[in-house]
Amino acid sequence: KHMICLHTHSHISPKHSQGQVRRHSLSVLSSSEEFTIRYKEEELLGEGGYSQVYAGERRSTSTPVAIKHISKKDVQLVKVNCQGNVYDEILEVFLLEQAAGRLCDGSFENPAVIGLMDVFNLGTEIIIVMERSPDTVDGHNYLFQLKYLSEAQVKVIFKQIINAALLMHKNGVFHRDLKLKNILVKKHNGTPEIRVIDFGCGDFVENEPFSKFNGTPAFAPPEVYYEETYMAEATTVWQIGAMLYITCTRDLFHTLVYKKKDKEVLENVSMECNDFLSQCLALDPNQRPTLEDLLLHPWLELTGTHSNDFFLEVLEYSCHHPDCKRMMK
Repeated sequence: KHMICLHTHSHISPKHSQGQVRRHSLSVLSSSEEFTIRYKEEELLGEGGYSQVYAGERRSTSTPVAIKHISKKDVQLVKVNCQGNVYDEILEVFLLEQAAGRLCDGSFENPAVIGLMDVFNLGTEIIIVMERSPDTVDGHNYLFQLKYLSEAQVKVIFKQIINAALLMHKNGVFHRDLKLKNILVKKHNGTPEIRVIDFGCGDFVENEPFSKFNGTPAFAPPEVYYEETYMAEATTVWQIGAMLYITCTRDLFHTLVYKKKDKEVLENVSMECNDFLSQCLALDPNQRPTLEDLLLHPWLELTGTHSNDFFLEVLEYSCHHPDCKRMMK
């Protein structure tokens, strides 16, 4: 069985501390002058409760980058054993690198995770510099900028999302906030390619339930609300279902609303798609398939005449919906 790295963290049980980090992660720079020399910062791309992300470029090569600023008071650290030496690492950076399979022995390469370029530890903030392709948009904007979208196109994207999630879990990383805003889509020779971003809500995969939810409340699985504990894989599957629901219905999604609704059959997509969606959004977490099971679902295998085209209207959907801002108790 794959082992994840030796680490200590408030949610990590000792039995997971069995693997080894094969190298100390990307060196952290501490000079604001060096940041200014290396990078030019441009317009604001987006912001959340704990960070701001700006567009920018690496001066020496004119390579586009995304520059994330996080206040130090909001940064979590994790202790990592690398070849007998213990280091304090920035948890978000460590999770990002390990999700991509770049740190631990026996990890799985996961190219769908955004690339990390530099990390700066400055006076009051941490700056994380990541790759940014100029022809990339987040999943929400990509899906809703298109006038027509076929199930075949949707499957191309969701198959990549499921593969990426599966490899993250195999690498011991639980993203915990998978949503369309955290999936970047790049148009590449007509075939979209995805990148997973923002590991700020992430943690390590556990065999035991989690008790405190950290992520977007609108996409928390129902067990968070009525059992107050949740498992990593069942949560990830639920969030994949929520993203697909938004894609197919062109509607808002909130777990508390969805679990009270009569589960209608969507007429604009195939029965296989309806079945896939209902499995992901099973209210009982024990009834949800695993990520590996999802990849074997008949919907992902269907092509050609079995795929329907459905019309996507211009939406007023926003992940800044008031319900999304409510804090978990």
